[in-house]
Amino acid sequence: MFGFAKHIFSLRFAFLLLIGAILVAVYQNEVKQLWSSALGKYMDSVPESTETVITQQQLAMCNGEDGNPICLALLGVVFDVSKGIKHYGTGCSYNFFVGRDASASFVTGDFENYDPETSDDVLTLKPSDLLELAKWQQFYEKEYTYKGKLIGRFYDEQGKSTSYHKKFLALVDQAETVKAQKDELRKKYPGCNIKWSEETGTRVWCTPTSGDGIERSWIGYPRKLFSRDNKNFHCACVPEKDLDNAMFKAYDNCAPNAFECFYRV
Repeated sequence: MFGFAKHIFSLRFAFLLLIGAILVAVYQNEVKQLWSSALGKYMDSVPESTETVITQQQLAMCNGEDGNPICLALLGVVFDVSKGIKHYGTGCSYNFFVGRDASASFVTGDFENYDPETSDDVLTLKPSDLLELAKWQQFYEKEYTYKGKLIGRFYDEQGKSTSYHKKFLALVDQAETVKAQKDELRKKYPGCNIKWSEETGTRVWCTPTSGDGIERSWIGYPRKLFSRDNKNFHCACVPEKDLDNAMFKAYDNCAPNAFECFYRV
């Protein structure tokens, strides 16, 4: 008797599933709308994750005094550096950075003059300086405790990136691209050996291992390889087949096929 009832229940359940599938097929658009509406209401009820934001005044209080932690901000990101008190404590070498965002000084080396209006203004720095700042930030992320985002130049009251921060990130990306191009050029055209003496001035010359020290099958000829701004240059060893490339300039008073040249600044 019990087995028969179980069989009847299974048939009814299968019949209901069949009816449900038919209804879904017929009214699939309505079902999708109903499901989307229900899911949307659920997602609206889930609270968004909030970023910890810190004001300039709060950061200034994190100076290691009266039991407060020692904090600093770099590129708008606040770190607790209390464990490095021997570096950041009162009277220590990096105490200048405590309680503020003095990002520019990480690369300028100016630990004497602090101007809150310009101390974290970094967009006018050289591309190499921007890359150095990015490395400093990676260091702090690895070595110290993240506390939050500083409301100001890099992040707004909700902890979201400002247009200034986005410009900074774009410049860093650009600087990384340029650096990669320079590194590729240095691999292709290794640097020269360089020696200075008061008697002869600066001597530059090429050998099979000049530049990176890795032996190659050719020696090359010393040429000036200028930077993109055409203001600075370094000496590169250039194979004969590439000597006509416009990016290279010969040294004054040096024979075109000479392996060494002399010049004075």
